[in-house]
Amino acid sequence: MSAPPYDDPLRADRALALRRCAEEKVAAAEAAEAADVTAQSHEQIQHLLHELRTHQIELELQNEELRRSQSELDGLRARYVDLYDQAPVAYLSLSEQGLIVEANQTAAAVLGVAKAALVGQPLTHLIAPSDQDPYYHHRRLLAATGAPQTCELRMLRPDQAPLWVQMDSTATRDEQSGAPAYRTVLSDISARVRAETLLRELNATLERRVAERTAALSASEDQLRRANADLARALRVKDEFLTMMSHELRTPLNAVLGFAELLSADTYGPQTERQRAALDTITASGHHLLALIDDIFDYAKSETGQLTLALAPTIIADVCRASMHIVTPAAHAKQIIITTTLDSAIITIEADARRLQQALINLLTNAIKFTPAGGEIGLEARGDAAGQVVTLTVWDTGIGIAEADLRRLFQPFVQLDSALSRQYEGTGLGLVLVRQLAEAHGGSVSVESTPGVGSRFSVTLPWHPAPGAGATPPAAPTLPGLLHAASAEPAPLILLVEDHESNIALLQDTLPAYGLDLAVARDGEDALARIHTLRPALVLMDIQLPGISGIEAIKRIRADEQLRAIPIIALTALAMMGDRERCLEAGANDYMAKPVRLRNLMAAIDGLIHPRS
Repeated sequence: MSAPPYDDPLRADRALALRRCAEEKVAAAEAAEAADVTAQSHEQIQHLLHELRTHQIELELQNEELRRSQSELDGLRARYVDLYDQAPVAYLSLSEQGLIVEANQTAAAVLGVAKAALVGQPLTHLIAPSDQDPYYHHRRLLAATGAPQTCELRMLRPDQAPLWVQMDSTATRDEQSGAPAYRTVLSDISARVRAETLLRELNATLERRVAERTAALSASEDQLRRANADLARALRVKDEFLTMMSHELRTPLNAVLGFAELLSADTYGPQTERQRAALDTITASGHHLLALIDDIFDYAKSETGQLTLALAPTIIADVCRASMHIVTPAAHAKQIIITTTLDSAIITIEADARRLQQALINLLTNAIKFTPAGGEIGLEARGDAAGQVVTLTVWDTGIGIAEADLRRLFQPFVQLDSALSRQYEGTGLGLVLVRQLAEAHGGSVSVESTPGVGSRFSVTLPWHPAPGAGATPPAAPTLPGLLHAASAEPAPLILLVEDHESNIALLQDTLPAYGLDLAVARDGEDALARIHTLRPALVLMDIQLPGISGIEAIKRIRADEQLRAIPIIALTALAMMGDRERCLEAGANDYMAKPVRLRNLMAAIDGLIHPRS
């Protein structure tokens, strides 16, 4: 339907005008609204731009601060590297096993070895062979006490020129694994040592000139100088002599006591009473000889501060009974009555059982030696809970000691008079060792004696009573049957590396009784060849061998990936300070010094062939 026509043209124009006006107002409103939105957007954009410029400025400031910090850090790092590498002393970081983990440039320069070549090798490879013992002693003190340690020793450069250093070490821990580690500073003291050597030479020259000027005074003075020179030479060779004698005495004694042990176990058949009595005499004499050897070497160790104790809870009654058992045959041979009195209140004390028994046997042996046939000796153990001491007393009804001679009792290599020296055997070291062992335990020794009546020697030791302390240890295994012989598998093969025929024969008779097969190599070269061929279950390695030493053979076995898992026991007559550590560091699983009890050796073999959890 069309719109009705306007009756009045004016009216139509006015309507048109109104519509136009309305449209203009709408357009104006829309334009105003659009202008308002645009203004608001512009204002927001300006605000965002302002915030962006502010953040940009802040980032630039932070970047500048980071650049400045990085520059300072780079400078500090450069200074640290310079200070560490160019320090006037050599710095080394060592692992628990003594391997070099880190070294500074000064260490490389001092030792004459490239810095990269130092890392990973044992420090012992750079130490002069004659100075290995001071280094091991240094390491043991550091591990035992945790306190810083210092020693002086010689190191070898690649040209083998000796370098004297002062070694200062501290204990620490690895930052990653937490394992024990060590930091060591090496200070070159060669100039000081040279100066001291020069001073000694100058002093020696001065002494020589003085001696030459006074040589004409008397023949006795000349003899005295020669005696002093002889004494000095004797002191210089003492340590080498003791080491040699330890090996030469212990090696044949190992065969004597080992075959005696086999005979006692009826390995070669049952014994008659007379044979068993003779065998007991052989065993007692062998142990007496071993005791004399131990006395001599223990005295030498104590004089140089090398005598150590293995302290542990020790059952006093067991030590006393074992000591009396050892000396009983000698007492019965002289028809001497022996008695033992033990305080039941004493159970255990903190002591080295072997060393304590050694002291008691020395006192008991002396009591038997100086008591006439038909006399009496005794051992008493009494505790003083209030005073916290235990007193072990050995008494006798022997010849006694004059009061004037008591002060001479504890002097080494001294017996009271020449008549006694001719009549009674002995080294004169027994009482000296008793005193030293007592003092090493924190105790003391006293003596009361009346000539013609008898003597009482008392060892007093610290004791801290604890109810229920101690328990009787299990009995040691007996021969034979210790090893797991009842098996369908082939008998384990043991490779014995030994050049003494008597010791070879001993183990050839022993090992089959334990269900073991035996192969023998008589030198280091033969041992390396046979271990590749035979692949034994275990190696018994002597150390002093013709050609390649046992130490070198062990190192080569451990360096071979196919052989390194084979257990090795170092079985040697080398029993001086540092020998055990050298064998274990070379790679031996265990170390046993000759003469060795066969049951103990078999137990060690069993433990390595058949490990238990």
